Amino acid sequence: MQKFSLGALFFVLMIVTGLTGCMTTAGEENNPWSETPYMEGEVTEGSYEAAPLTAPPSAPEIPAPRSPQPDPPEEVIVNTPLWYDNLADWAEADTRPALTSFRRSCKSWVKAKPDAALNKNLPDYGTYRDWLPACAKAKFASQTKDGARAFFENEFAPLSLKTLTEDSGTLTGYYEPEIDVRLTPDKTFREPILAKPTNSAVLKKPRSQINANSSRVIAYGRPIDVFFMQIQGSGRLKYQDGRSLRAAYAANNGKPYTSIGRVLVERGEMKLSSASKQSIESWMEKNGPEKTRALMNENPRYIFFAEQAVTIDELGVEEGPRGAMEVPLTEMGSIAVDPRYHPYGTLMWLETTLPQEGGDYQGKETGLLVSAQDTGKAIRGALRGDLFFGSGDEAGARAGVMKHDVRWRVLVPKSIAPSQPVS
Repeated sequence: MQKFSLGALFFVLMIVTGLTGCMTTAGEENNPWSETPYMEGEVTEGSYEAAPLTAPPSAPEIPAPRSPQPDPPEEVIVNTPLWYDNLADWAEADTRPALTSFRRSCKSWVKAKPDAALNKNLPDYGTYRDWLPACAKAKFASQTKDGARAFFENEFAPLSLKTLTEDSGTLTGYYEPEIDVRLTPDKTFREPILAKPTNSAVLKKPRSQINANSSRVIAYGRPIDVFFMQIQGSGRLKYQDGRSLRAAYAANNGKPYTSIGRVLVERGEMKLSSASKQSIESWMEKNGPEKTRALMNENPRYIFFAEQAVTIDELGVEEGPRGAMEVPLTEMGSIAVDPRYHPYGTLMWLETTLPQEGGDYQGKETGLLVSAQDTGKAIRGALRGDLFFGSGDEAGARAGVMKHDVRWRVLVPKSIAPSQPVS
């Protein structure tokens, strides 16, 4: 998803330290927004009407796996064969999201050279030819909970995954924001969402020099929403006429990312313990558009978007945004990994704790099967992952409190798995 910051324990860390891909409305009385021109005086209400595409295209056809392969790993990983009985909660797990995500990975793999390694630096994961028989069978696997689990049991063998020093890692969460937008700016919806510029010079400018004149305006949103959608790297736009379009990552201006939460903490205007998206938005509402614009400009990095239709796959499952593998992400079935350790498309069984709702910091111990289909700047190491929670506010509320220990198991085709231990 081309993320630049990720998932409110980890979300707090993100906005304060700038690791990555992740509100109360003030009244008119004493509202510092009410008398101030928009976009530093360059946009006024009713001006610069957005011109979104009337028939946005679907995402491009899924491509073959990309090359060259990523850099080699920096630490040794150790795999030990296991039985499925060794996987906590496996018998009760719903692996249907993983079946969906695996099918989507296969749409890329079938275009690869069969004898090519998934990752030349990770020979234990085999070649595409080793995985293609399972891809062929996945097309006909049962959509029931038991049928999906039986498919994975029949085709794959589980291995434990650890390093020489650690047997567990950290799992956080990310999501696709869904934001309300307008075709014309007003006091609330005043931040332009821009398409990729046709002028290459704009791609070199910092945020402070980019405005509604810089490129085609897709829509206008609230400054906080647009800013954090840029951090996540994609989002859904909800227009007043009922349309819902995806704002997919199109380009960036090549500038480094700076956390505005960290800026506020360093200024003494916010405590580290209370830093969050909500607290930043409250600061913006209190301080008005000029100071808000100055704060946002502290982060020179700017993201441009492209409209895409929100599509449904052949099995009736809604497709998510595209991850680094360039296949649609699946809610609770896709994970961002460090590709130096896990080739895109491979299967991971995660034993962790998952929040059941927003604000659930304690969570519930569970296991889930996912496909490695994305990455992010904060995702470094063999045991570090970022789980895709889906789209919208509910997914964002759960992703925002996701930061727990995780034990990793890898599923590989039985044809390349080491011998199982004697029971």
